[in-house]
Amino acid sequence: MEWYNRFYTKEKWVKKSAEIEGKLYDRLKEISERELDASVNKLIDACVDDLKLEDRVVIYKKERNEINVARSIIVRESVYKKLEDLREKYGISISKIINIAIKLGLEKYDRN
Repeated sequence: MEWYNRFYTKEKWVKKSAEIEGKLYDRLKEISERELDASVNKLIDACVDDLKLEDRVVIYKKERNEINVARSIIVRESVYKKLEDLREKYGISISKIINIAIKLGLEKYDRN
C-alpha cells in the first residue's frame, strides 16, 4: 500500500447529534486513547463507512442497564449521506444505525 492511500480525499465534515450507547462509546474512546491514532469521531466515521446492511436489518437487544448518551459527532459528508439513505431505506433512526455500525465495527476489530 502506498503511503498516500492511507488517507481519505478532502471532504466536508457534518456535525450531527446522535444517541450512542455508553458502553460502545467508552470502547471507542479506549481504542482512540490507547490503540489507534484516530479520534472517536474518525472511528465512528470509519465504522459507518464500513457498514454493509443486507435486505434485512437485525436490531440487537440493548442491555437493560445500558443508557444512550446524546453526543455531538462529526462525520464526512459522504458518510452522512449514507446514514440518510439507510434511514430512509430501513425506517430506523440515524442514532440506531450509528450504534449498529459501531457494534459491528467493534466486533470486527476485536476479532483481529
